[in-house]
Amino acid sequence: MHKAVWSIDKRDTVALRYINMKNVEGIMSKLREGGFRSTKTRRVILDLFCNSKKPLSCRDIQKYLKQKSTSTNRTTVYREVALLKSEKIIEEFQLSDGVRRYEILLNHHHHTVCLKCREINCIELEQELNNQEMQIEKNNKFKIISHSLEFYGLCQKCQAVKK
Repeated sequence: MHKAVWSIDKRDTVALRYINMKNVEGIMSKLREGGFRSTKTRRVILDLFCNSKKPLSCRDIQKYLKQKSTSTNRTTVYREVALLKSEKIIEEFQLSDGVRRYEILLNHHHHTVCLKCREINCIELEQELNNQEMQIEKNNKFKIISHSLEFYGLCQKCQAVKK
C-alpha cells in the first residue's frame, strides 16, 4: 500500500503546494517518494495538467496522448487519473453536462461555462468567498468542508454571434 505524499488544509491556498505544482519534476519526485513509479504516460499526463489552463476530461487526456504518440488505452488513462486524484494532485468536478473534469489542485477556484459553445474558464473569488464562508460558518454553526460554484452564461464570442 502506498502512503499519501502530502496533505491539504482547505484554507491553505497560498502556502507551499506540493513543492511547485506547476513543476512536473516536483510532482514526479513526490510520487516516487510515495512509492509510485515514474512512467512515460504519467509524465505526459502531468505535463498536460501542469500546462492546461482549462479543466480536462478523460477524453481530452486521451486525445492529447494520441497527439503526443503516447500509446495507451482508456483503462490506463482512468487509472492514472484515479491515482492523481487519490494523491490530491488533481481534483474532480462535474458541471451541468455531467462530464467529469479534472484540474491540477493549486487553489480553490470557480468556473464560467458558456451554455452555447461549452467553453470553460477558471475564475478566482478567493477573498470575497472566504469572507462569506466564514460568515456562513459563524451564523449557522456549520463547518464547511467544501463548496462548488459555477457561473453559466454566454462567452464573448457567443454573445457576438447574430441569432
